[in-house]
Amino acid sequence: MHATFEHLFYGLILLIAGLGCGLVNTLASSGSAISLPVLLMFGLSPLDANATNRLTVLFGSLMALRTFQAKGEVEWRAGLKMCIPATLGSVAGVLAAERLPGRGMALVITAAVMAALLLLVFKMKRVLEHPSPGVAGITPAGMFALLFVGFWMGFIVLDGATYLLLVLILMFHYDLIHANALKMLLAVATTLVPILMFTGHGSIRWPEGLVMSAGSVAGGFIGARLTMHERAKFWIYRILVAVLVLEIVHLGVQYVAPYIPPILRH
Repeated sequence: MHATFEHLFYGLILLIAGLGCGLVNTLASSGSAISLPVLLMFGLSPLDANATNRLTVLFGSLMALRTFQAKGEVEWRAGLKMCIPATLGSVAGVLAAERLPGRGMALVITAAVMAALLLLVFKMKRVLEHPSPGVAGITPAGMFALLFVGFWMGFIVLDGATYLLLVLILMFHYDLIHANALKMLLAVATTLVPILMFTGHGSIRWPEGLVMSAGSVAGGFIGARLTMHERAKFWIYRILVAVLVLEIVHLGVQYVAPYIPPILRH
């Protein structure tokens, strides 16, 4: 009886974390800041947690993409072209993730999160309120940038959607709704290939990943509908900043913890 209750509680936490991941990823980005720590908390290794988390991102993104498509907001022709450099970059990112020591990965993650926060504070608010002028569509500079964003999506996913959103708005000149729709298409492409690669290496924990993905599907559906609301710009910026600040605090604690004398940890 006690074991059954533990399994139910474990499943409920995974489901809620998946819901939060799908919702935040669709509304803004950094949903992995919710799901990744939960997987680590339940004993998965950093590599297995990083790999398993891709299922949550993939299923939530698929549901959000379906919802955007039903509203006619997906620019498929341009989006499929964008998927080529982004997917190539994600393959290189997976190979790098499998070779980098855990300590080195922690430092890279922390630096990337802080960079994303600085971009938000100094650039994103203005971008959301006053999109850059220009005709929406493919640009060579944007395609080149997607190669690097794709690498990051394959490497760790965390904050990748923030960079996708910035590239789509600043370099491809899409408005917020169309940028969010294309962001979900690119998220699908840059998580599907890494999932296949991680599966081949046995790094994905399927029971945990599928339970969390069920929550992510619901979160992706809710988030896609909310992002088309007239107040979306107001909330997306604030959600992004709040999630990234919490992320930096969490990573900072993780990084400093090994240096704290044992007597001060109790």
